[in-house]
Amino acid sequence: MIILPAIALGFAGSMHCVGMCGPIALAIPVGKGNRLERFFAYSSYHIGRITAYAILGFLFGVLGAGLDMAGLQQGLSLGLGVLMLAFIWFPRAAGLFRISGVLAKYQSGVNRFMAQRLKSQRFSALLGLGFFNGLLPCGLVYIGLAASMATYDPLLGAGFMALFGLGTIPALATLVFTGNKIGASLRVRLNKALPVIATVFAVLFILRGLGLGIPYVSPELNSVVSTTQNCEP
Repeated sequence: MIILPAIALGFAGSMHCVGMCGPIALAIPVGKGNRLERFFAYSSYHIGRITAYAILGFLFGVLGAGLDMAGLQQGLSLGLGVLMLAFIWFPRAAGLFRISGVLAKYQSGVNRFMAQRLKSQRFSALLGLGFFNGLLPCGLVYIGLAASMATYDPLLGAGFMALFGLGTIPALATLVFTGNKIGASLRVRLNKALPVIATVFAVLFILRGLGLGIPYVSPELNSVVSTTQNCEP
């Protein structure tokens, strides 16, 4: 159930990744290595990035599982859906939280770690580069983490974010191996698709929280609870 949504979110947002993470991918110090060495270098970078996403997804899945056990899953789904819609269609609403200064300091610290690893061609350094890249503040990642939390399961949350990361690889790989020859029209189309896909996720969260009795999309919480109670010895 999570495979297609996760990959679709990553792929649709890949042009955003090209703009934000593309310069980092292009700056990976692969030297004059052959194609195989370059492949392993870039693979190390992406493995590190996806590992960071998976760890974050696991943690948010743990949080979602805790809220689920507390009976707050409907409120969580509704809240996430409304917040996502607000941030997608009213970007200035994010300013109400006044966290830009905190994020700037955090990003500055992460950038320093990444700059140190850009000076080395060791695979371990490239792995660390990708890992810290995955920890950078990113609106697209926030959407993925919201979906991970709504899985109410740590492993599903980790899997969602790992698949999300895989979905971003094709565009970044094309950027690196073709020398930034990605058509402008394709970039525009994918950038336009991202808010639409994110809106679909937000609406699904809201429907799930409303408990309208729609199988798989908006199941009734009461029916789930009664079924669980009937199964008890």
